Amino acid sequence: MSVRRFVAASSREAMRQVREFLGEDALILSNRPVAEGVEILALAEEEQQAVQAAAAPAAPARPAAPADYRQVATAAQAGRSAAPPPTAADLDFAALGQRLLGEMQDMRALLDRRMQAPAASDGCRGPLRQRLLGAGFGPCLSDEILAGLPGELASGPAAAPALQAWLERQLEARLPVLEDEAGLLDEGGVIALVGPTGVGKTTTAAKLAARYVMRHGPGEVALISTDSFRIGAHEQLRIYARLLDVEVHTLAAVAPLEPLLADLAGKRLVIIDTVGMSQRDRRLLTQINQLGAAGRSVRLMLLLNAACHGDTLEEVVGTYQRAALAAGTRLRDCIVSKCDEAARLGPVLDILMRHGLRLNYLSNGQQVPEDLQVAEARALLQQALAVSQPSPFVSEDGADGAGRRLDSWARGLFGRGRSLAASFETLRRELDGFALLERAWRLAALPAGVQGERLARLLEACDGESVDIGAPRQLLWGGGKPVPGATWNMPLLSLDPEGRLQLRPWLAHRLPSGHEQRLDWAFERLRARRHLLPAAPEGGLLQALARLRSPWIGAARSGNRVEFQAERHSLARLAAVAESHDSLQLRHRGRPLWLELCHLPVGLRAAGERAGEAMPWPVEAWFGTLRDGDSGQSLGQRHWLAWSPEPGRQALVEQADGVRLLLACDDLPALTLRAWQALGEVQGALQTELRLFLAAALAAGASRLDRSAEDWAMDLRARLAGLGGGRRLRGPAQQLDALLHLLAAGDAFRQLGGEFEP
Repeated sequence: MSVRRFVAASSREAMRQVREFLGEDALILSNRPVAEGVEILALAEEEQQAVQAAAAPAAPARPAAPADYRQVATAAQAGRSAAPPPTAADLDFAALGQRLLGEMQDMRALLDRRMQAPAASDGCRGPLRQRLLGAGFGPCLSDEILAGLPGELASGPAAAPALQAWLERQLEARLPVLEDEAGLLDEGGVIALVGPTGVGKTTTAAKLAARYVMRHGPGEVALISTDSFRIGAHEQLRIYARLLDVEVHTLAAVAPLEPLLADLAGKRLVIIDTVGMSQRDRRLLTQINQLGAAGRSVRLMLLLNAACHGDTLEEVVGTYQRAALAAGTRLRDCIVSKCDEAARLGPVLDILMRHGLRLNYLSNGQQVPEDLQVAEARALLQQALAVSQPSPFVSEDGADGAGRRLDSWARGLFGRGRSLAASFETLRRELDGFALLERAWRLAALPAGVQGERLARLLEACDGESVDIGAPRQLLWGGGKPVPGATWNMPLLSLDPEGRLQLRPWLAHRLPSGHEQRLDWAFERLRARRHLLPAAPEGGLLQALARLRSPWIGAARSGNRVEFQAERHSLARLAAVAESHDSLQLRHRGRPLWLELCHLPVGLRAAGERAGEAMPWPVEAWFGTLRDGDSGQSLGQRHWLAWSPEPGRQALVEQADGVRLLLACDDLPALTLRAWQALGEVQGALQTELRLFLAAALAAGASRLDRSAEDWAMDLRARLAGLGGGRRLRGPAQQLDALLHLLAAGDAFRQLGGEFEP
């Protein structure tokens, strides 16, 4: 028995292969996406029959119903009359039994493999999820994180250092912490410590006051205790106040705060130790309302017990946040206490991440002020994940009730909102010009008649903000003809000194007319350091570049003729005598490549210029062999011409880098056309200039995101793939679709009026 595996780029192509090799009646065992496209496992018709024959004796016999008996008997008699005389081989029941047993075992092994395939295909996902659950993180957050697992890491072992670093980055990105304690204490104001009973508010108030005193002295801080319910609470705070030499005041729990805060207006920092309130205490809303009506802005700081069960913490945070909203304020700050008593820190950290609470301090004991520390996200998360003992409270059962499924769906929606916000934040931080792209994207909501004017005003106002005008840059010029399949020319794009694409296009028809005017404009306005050209320059352009002493690299064809040793040759013929330079690795059109470079000094003449009229321009001819990054198979030859004002070894290194960039970006016109077409479907009526600006910026962003090997790009690619719900194939087209999906999703959240604001 054999199961055939078919892999193709699409389901239709894979099914065509199945029908071609196994016939129309083949049994399809599985159909799943893989990195190469689609995988189908199928069984031929005759093998199906063998399986059925092998499995039939194993099935329990069922007595025939009286109405069916005659049919069964007739069929049996016909079978006996049609059977040939038994032979010695047919009577070898031992051999027959062994054959049937072997086939049944094969079928059982096949079924076992198919049942285990989902777990196997998960790779490291299962162990990672179990690790998160074992550390105390909830299934909702765990699934949200693992939904963004990059394809580059998914097949590796769960203990791989790169995978552990990725997991820590994902958790750290979701955990807001206090970045600058000095900023919090120097800002001062009124801080009210709130939370359930016994969580350590009084001790924490003393610790906070002590940290302030160590910075600014005791004269500008005051303590207030409103805990009149707990015996000795006022006296405990007075003892701390005497030790710190700070002012202390006591109030009844129901007494108004406004008069006392007015008397303490000269104090830079006032810390209120409130009475502990259970999350189910009806007086909680009254307490929060009282703090909100204190006459001064009060920062609520919730204390959470790290040793509490996650369900209890969830209820506490939800209740206190709702009470704060009802009082017209927000609860955004948190202190986690009793960390030294907690078996696992995962539950409380999970709560903070999902509810967006900023973790300011960690409390590890009773000593004042030594046992209050500023939270350090990376160290805290490493401690949380370093759990060696399994938890008896982590369930493997995946059965959920309808209410739990609804709650999981709602939390999943909030998780997608957080992923959207994190994606926008990463793009703004890492991609030059993405903030400008966002603002231009929002112009699409305006009537088409005003979009062009608003875009012009936006670009005039934002030039120099989204992209650093002061930094010299490399310019990627479009061709002089329309992009194939379009009516517009490719806009001008720029790269920073490190070769990273920037998302600020300049539309070709808005540039100065004439080669010299454009180059002068680029030199003065953009501080062009190097020009990457779609073709080798000629005539006036060549002279203008030489006048400005601007290095350039231009693509060439194998038939382009240059001078070498006083004779004209095609570049294809000169490849054999070129000197080897280096092998460079790059991504080209969504796949990894090796570029083997050779170079040769040659002479370039302008079109129509004859030998003897003048000396040719001394340029460098570059010859590149493209090889597949995995198999090493040759994918063809490419040619370029380059010129530098100061020839030498360093000039060759810079030219080779320019060749790499020019090759890596040669799909931008096609990618821009794809974005242009997609924008017509996503945004509807768009003014032409706005549509082209968005298309070129999106193409540049997709290319940069696909080509970057940095950790932020890997994480973002996986996060965007998770948001889109699609297969995690890597390529510029996939990144373009993901960016369009992200921007459209941001529009949807804004229209719904939710809290998410991209």
